[in-house]
Order: sequence, then structure tokens, then C-alpha cells
Amino acid sequence: MRRQLRVELLRGTAPAAALVMFGANIWMLAVHQDDWAGRWAGLASWVRQSMLILVALMVAAGAWQAGRERRRQIGDLLASTPRPAWQPMLVGWLAVSLAGTAGLLVALAGAAVLVGRLATYAGGDWWWTLAVGVLALWTASALGVVVGRLVPLRVAAPIAGLAAYLGLAVATYAPPGTATWLSPVHPGWGVERLVPAGTHLRQATWFVALAALLLAVAARRIWVALLCGALAAASVVPIVTGPPSRHLPADPAAVEPMCTVEGPQVCVARINAYLLDDLAAVMQPVLRRVDGIPGAPSRAADEATAPPGHSTVDDDGTIWFSLLGQSKALGGLERLDWLRASADSFLARWVECEGDHHDQRVFHANMLARSWLHEEPPHGRVPIDRLLALPLPQQRAWLADYLAAGRACDTTRLIELARVP
Repeated sequence: MRRQLRVELLRGTAPAAALVMFGANIWMLAVHQDDWAGRWAGLASWVRQSMLILVALMVAAGAWQAGRERRRQIGDLLASTPRPAWQPMLVGWLAVSLAGTAGLLVALAGAAVLVGRLATYAGGDWWWTLAVGVLALWTASALGVVVGRLVPLRVAAPIAGLAAYLGLAVATYAPPGTATWLSPVHPGWGVERLVPAGTHLRQATWFVALAALLLAVAARRIWVALLCGALAAASVVPIVTGPPSRHLPADPAAVEPMCTVEGPQVCVARINAYLLDDLAAVMQPVLRRVDGIPGAPSRAADEATAPPGHSTVDDDGTIWFSLLGQSKALGGLERLDWLRASADSFLARWVECEGDHHDQRVFHANMLARSWLHEEPPHGRVPIDRLLALPLPQQRAWLADYLAAGRACDTTRLIELARVP
């Protein structure tokens, strides 16, 4: 059996499966580096989100491998050998699964080098997340084997892969719940969240039992298939009755605040601490600009560090910012414009007021405040040059009046402030 496996790994579908999985994973990592850069949990999570593509490829590879006997018309020849008829099928599945996994892991090794340069937190359950994803790929290739052996068509492999992709895509858009755990595709919860260990174990049991069931069906072993089917059904029950995917607890160590020691306070979760210096360079100038102004924030913090149940839109003296989509594989921030929008969000408290506050002159006042905060040059209809011509104490007094009017929902005063004296 070892010799046959070696032959399959070198000459069968396996080499192509390894190359395709390597290329697909490299592509997925490259186009969405902001989802995984700098975070081990983010890397494992992104692999599971990529299962939408990777599972479909493994289904197609398994189907192509299993249909080889029919394409080459060697079924009768294999039946004349003393080996069990299911053995070549099992070896072929094993070769494709090993090769596909190898292609995935080689691509991940390169990403791991980049993550290791930046990561500031290596804890959590990301190993489990990645391991269960590998089991899902082996289950996908087993599904492909069933299709390849039962459907006598050359186009069975690409059609099976496309069907798997569409099926998983539809399931991905279903409302999050307990049944989400039956899918290999990660729904994309926060990287600072913890999946219960029992849920990982139940997922692993489900994928192993399902793979055994599919292989038994492909080998036409009825009693084995019934036994594996019962095991798979039994593993579903604790999954669908367990905790839903939308109510996951935060990892206390991952969200531990890490703050600057000099200048205005800027804090991030430990898992995002590799971005602290870059964030301080964006947030601290804003905080210094408004230091001491009544109603202005005095600190900035990562939303991941907010206490459970705390609203990050409250006027609590903190600029709350999100780091979703901000990481870069080589370090640094991806979207400075998003952070600037978070930094000046406290200037738009008036939008929460009742009544008609959509007067264009109110928006002009807001644009004026934003331009002053970021020290922008004069542009358009924003008379920032008139505001900057005032002594600095009067400029700061103007912003204090603006913030007070916004909190009081005083539209008339906001309109007056838009006309800088």
C-alpha cells in the first residue's frame, strides 16, 4: 500500500491538487492581507473563511481522482487483482488529501513568517481553528470521491466543485446560529473571540464521521456506511443544540489593553499591539489639538477593549476606533482615512438629535470643525482661513461652543458658528 501511495503522490491527481491548493491559498492571502496580517488568530480565521474556495477545489480534485478508472477503462483490470476493490479508491483519496493539505500548509508557512514578525499575541484557540479546517478539506475530498465513483461523466469534477462552492456560499449568508458550526466555512467572527473547546471537538467529530460515511458509500460498504452515518448523525445533535456562533466570549488575554506611556493615552487590545505606534502617530496629534477643550475626548481606544455591553458611540471622553481591515502584511496601517473619520466622530454628535438638523449650514459648521481638527488647508466653502486667523484661544473657544451646541441640539447656534466672525 505504501508503494501505491507513493505512486499516486507522484503521478496521480495529487501533484496537481497540491499546486492548485497552493496557488489558491496564496491568492486568497494576498487579496485580503488586512484580515490576517499580524495576528495568528486572524491567519487561522482567514483560512477558514477561504474554505469557500478551498473546499470546492478539494471536492473537484477528489472527483477527478475517483473517476480516473472509468476514464482510462481499467476497472476490469483492477477487479482482477487480489486486492480489495476499495483499496485503490482509499489510496487515491489519501494521496489527494495529503497533497492538498501540503499545498495549503506550504502557502501558510510563508504567511506565518510575516505574521511572526509582527504578532504580539500567540494565545487563543487558533490552532484548533486551523486543525478543524484541515479535517474539513479531507471531508471535501471524500465527497469528491463519492461523486467521481457514482457519476460517469468527465465533467463531474468541475460541476461538483461548482456545486460545493454555491452550496457553501448560500449557507454563508444564512442567519448565524448553531447550524453554522456544521459548515467548514468560518463566518468571520472577531479574531479576539474564543470558540469553546467543546465546539471545536464536536466540529472535528462531525467532519471525521462525515468523511468516513462518504468513503463507505464510495466503497459500497453498506453496513459500514450505516454505522458511520449513525455516528455522523449523533455528532450533529450536540452541535445544533450548543452555543450559537454569534454569542462568543472575548479572549480576556487578547483584549487586554496596551497603552502608550507618553503623550495622550492611546490603547489597543494586546492582539493588536503591533499597531500601537502607528495608531499613536494618527490619534495623539488629534488629542493634543483638543486637549483641555470642554466636551472634547481625552483618550483613544480600540473597540476590542470596550467592556462587554459598553456602547462605543457614547460621549464618554474616548475616541473609539475599529481596526478591522487595517493590518498590512509588512506592518503599518491600511486605511488612514478610516481612522481619521473615527478620530473626528465626536464632532458629529448633533446627528443624533431629533428634528431637522440637515440644514447645509450645519454641515458647513461640521466641515469647518473637521478641517480645524486636522489642520487642513483652506478648501471649497469651508472658511477655515478665517477661523485660523483668530488667536488660538479663540479658535479653541469656537470649538468648545461647537461641541456644546451639538450636545444641546442647538441647530441655530451651529448655523451661527458656521459664519466665523
